[in-house]
Amino acid sequence: MTKQELIDRVYRRVGIDQGLTKKAVREVIDGLFSELGDYFVKARVTKNATPKFTYPGFGTFTKKKRAARNGRNPRNGEAMQIPANTTVGFAVGSDLKELMNRRK
Repeated sequence: MTKQELIDRVYRRVGIDQGLTKKAVREVIDGLFSELGDYFVKARVTKNATPKFTYPGFGTFTKKKRAARNGRNPRNGEAMQIPANTTVGFAVGSDLKELMNRRK
């Protein structure tokens, strides 16, 4: 799904009054993702605390640190060092998992 498809779906599903335009929906969605991005960029991963954002029923996004490790270049098989980096993990919520596995 693209960003525009998400905006269209939210606009149709919410069915809000005529005053709310697709542009307003786009601004809300952009604001949401901007805030989440800022939160994960600024939050620190420590031994005692892991930054996370939970949307009940949908899932949990978690900031993770990956240590440097050895790897192989898939093109030529040559050994290489993969640097440490930070990423975001996602764990599916129970409601979403149930919907995805529902039999028709």
